[in-house]
Amino acid sequence: MKKMCYIGLIAIIVSIFSGCSTFSGIKLGYDPEPHEKIISSHVIKSDVRDERSYVKNGSKKDSYLGHYRGGYGNVWDIHLKKKESLAKQFAIDILKELKACGFQTSPLSGDRALKVDIMEYNFDAYIDGRFWYEIQVSVLDSTGTVLTSDTVKGEHIIKGSVLTGPALSFEKELPEIYHGIIEKIVRDNNTVLKALK
Repeated sequence: MKKMCYIGLIAIIVSIFSGCSTFSGIKLGYDPEPHEKIISSHVIKSDVRDERSYVKNGSKKDSYLGHYRGGYGNVWDIHLKKKESLAKQFAIDILKELKACGFQTSPLSGDRALKVDIMEYNFDAYIDGRFWYEIQVSVLDSTGTVLTSDTVKGEHIIKGSVLTGPALSFEKELPEIYHGIIEKIVRDNNTVLKALK
């Protein structure tokens, strides 16, 4: 009986790390908490671009989030669920955050622009994983003059499990980290808020 349990455990571990992953993607999204309303006469548009070098050169899709490593050294890419582009997801959620802060927003036109360039957004995971990001943020007026700029960046170690690998931890923690990134771009960024007013 013990031998059968041992064989079963080995089979689970091998299936997890063999590269035959059933993990199709990670769902990101942002549901902002109410914020003290900011009084502003400006209409804000959001301009988000994916500037990751491996996306621009075509080696990765624009829905790419990072990759898992299998026990044999094999690697498989993980994308946003439904394969939406990361830039589109950022744009949707940044507009939600701006509205929660009290700004008037428009997806196409405005007399202030919040320009967001995703320079890095990636993870590398085996059992544990490392996630890192770098986002350049600028506020432009109607003439295209840069009023302020900032860089939001960070790195996180996400602990996985020998039995389940990194997937369950990443599916839980990455959306929480993403939530914090959106807040750092707008809500927690006094220089950006001041320029948007």
